[in-house]
Amino acid sequence: MNWVDTITDWQTSRVDDGYAGLHDLADAGFSGGVSTGDSWLLFVNGTAVSVTDHGDGSPTPADIERFDDAALTAYESPHPSLPLLAAMQFGDTEERGTYYTEETPLSEVENTLEDGGFIGYVELSENVLSGDYYTVYQAGRSMHAAFVGSSESLRTDDDAREAAHGEVGLYEVVAASIDVVEIPDAEPGPEPTTAGTPSSDKRDDVESVGENFTESEPSPDRSDDSPMEASVTGDTRTEVYTDPDAGSATADADHDATSTTPDPSEASTDDDTEQTTGVEADAVTEPEPADPVDPADESPTDESPTDETPGEETPPTSATSRVTESDEEPGGDDAAPPSEDVEVPNAPSSSVSTTERGSPTERASATEQLAARSIPSVDPERTGGGSSTQSPRSSRMPRQRTQRDQPPTQQPTRQQEPSQPDSEELDAVRAELETVQESLETVETERDEAHAQLETAREELETAETAREELEAERDDLKREVESLRTRVEELESQLGDVATDGASLSAPEAFDGTNLFVRYESKGKTTVETAHDGDGSPAELAENLRIVHHTQFETEGATVEGEPFEQWLYGTQQYRFAEWLVGQLVFEIRETDTTSELSELYDALPGIDRIELSGSVAVPEGDEEMDIGFDIVCRDRMGDPLFVADLDASRQPVSDGQMASLVQDSGLVCESESTFAGAFFVSAAFFEPGALETARDATSGSLLSRDSRLSYVKQSRKRGYHLALVESRDDGFHLSVPDL
Repeated sequence: MNWVDTITDWQTSRVDDGYAGLHDLADAGFSGGVSTGDSWLLFVNGTAVSVTDHGDGSPTPADIERFDDAALTAYESPHPSLPLLAAMQFGDTEERGTYYTEETPLSEVENTLEDGGFIGYVELSENVLSGDYYTVYQAGRSMHAAFVGSSESLRTDDDAREAAHGEVGLYEVVAASIDVVEIPDAEPGPEPTTAGTPSSDKRDDVESVGENFTESEPSPDRSDDSPMEASVTGDTRTEVYTDPDAGSATADADHDATSTTPDPSEASTDDDTEQTTGVEADAVTEPEPADPVDPADESPTDESPTDETPGEETPPTSATSRVTESDEEPGGDDAAPPSEDVEVPNAPSSSVSTTERGSPTERASATEQLAARSIPSVDPERTGGGSSTQSPRSSRMPRQRTQRDQPPTQQPTRQQEPSQPDSEELDAVRAELETVQESLETVETERDEAHAQLETAREELETAETAREELEAERDDLKREVESLRTRVEELESQLGDVATDGASLSAPEAFDGTNLFVRYESKGKTTVETAHDGDGSPAELAENLRIVHHTQFETEGATVEGEPFEQWLYGTQQYRFAEWLVGQLVFEIRETDTTSELSELYDALPGIDRIELSGSVAVPEGDEEMDIGFDIVCRDRMGDPLFVADLDASRQPVSDGQMASLVQDSGLVCESESTFAGAFFVSAAFFEPGALETARDATSGSLLSRDSRLSYVKQSRKRGYHLALVESRDDGFHLSVPDL
């Protein structure tokens, strides 16, 4: 997908220059793309997630400094999933597997990826004719988008999800990463905060990327109140696992007040144990008793006292979380600033030394990261570490759950026996690693089976295509034989003569309805429209070899049209003369004016004209039925597919804007339903009113940012359109007025 072309089709938004404009977009929760020159910056819900340069046609990483004091253009996305998907595809990606929807439904994979906190996207497009379907994941939360139909109309959210679940085909699971981009201040900012304390603004930026994500129906063993969030800032990847047992802030406060608040003697014992084992002091705000506290009992990292009453603890602003960073050593069970470990006072793990519990925790963290980076098995029963009732998050934090589930009366026993849990944790980590390895082997086996099925399907498709080509060749031979037999029958009939003395008397509409013209040649070894298209031959040589023969649904011997012999009447009609000009002269006019590239679709379709239907019609879909749209001329190829349509006006009155609008509307319907359609003509024996010319110009102008070099081209969709031509008929000749060659 060419994302630059897609983004430039979005609605533009007003934005100031430089960093000030970028900050305005971030404050407004903007989703879309911002460009300056060949550089692009993508926003998702007000957060900048990607800076790339497209000067050489493909995205490469770029610096935010390119946007300093630069003139900016903002394009607002119709849905936040689109810029997030573009940012993922601009960055580094890794294909994790390909699956067949009939064997592994999308719903199963969605649940597995959401439970695993997957970051990336699922693309359902291979062997799917209706469109391209995407599900974008950020820390396990998902958004859905789809480009459906020949016009690639956008569908999002549940509409896109339901449409994707109804399709059959192959889909890919692709892992990706998101880099949150810091936007510098337009003016010198305030003094930096205390070192080691994460900026709340940056946390808001990271979290805002997932604001519009919606989760599917949660499984019974997964809590919606504890999503796994992941983000990448700079070169450091941070994964946040929120403890599902933490509950709300009020619940934590009640729990801490009743079960974890130490008495003075226990606090002193714990402080002594922490000093001998080397564990860092608690960074969570401690409750301050009414009586003076010995400075030796205070945490060395406490920077200021609090005004809380004894026995109470300040409720946390969010559920207790666990942070694991790529450049830090794991040393605690709860979330804390990067430079220190935080534990709840008197928790069972507070008496265990860093040396005793560090090694298994490090191995557990490595296993967690492996599980988070790998695609879990599509079987939910194998994803949770061997138990279908255990959620992925609970399997990633076995020690934390064990500690929180133990009753308070067992805490002293666990504190006195620190070596026993280490052995149990090591066994649990090893068992979990084996489970992950088995899941990975299962996924690889399923991937290989899917590839084998895909190869088999491709071989069957090639066989079917070969058989189809053979049938088409046989059909063409039979058609030629039928044409030859018809010609022979006509010759024999002409020799026998017609005993009838009176022929049919027809009106002009009746004669047009029953007449078709065919493009034939005296010899295909001489100049044809195709050889003229390739640059050979001259107009005189083509005219000498070209034969436009007519076929009627009525007997032409003795037939008259409005009192004139049929053939004499036919050769003098505007329809017949236009057909001769279209087939025999237009190809040379385009070739000699060197506009073959600007009129490429029209020029390339001219050699394909085989039959010209006078007073014809084209069937287009209208709901569950079909509707016939009539034209004065319909040019078709050998398969009967429409190539050109034309409306003719032989009167002396100029063409009005209403007539032109009707042709543009009807031609657009044909273009949407017929991929072979290349052009529409309006032929007038007079001239075109200014209103008609204005209507034609509006239809072919395209958007203000269009860079299309094609002449008089009506862009019906991103991949489909046709050329609109206005022709004046004067002095038994035809002149192409629009486009002006």
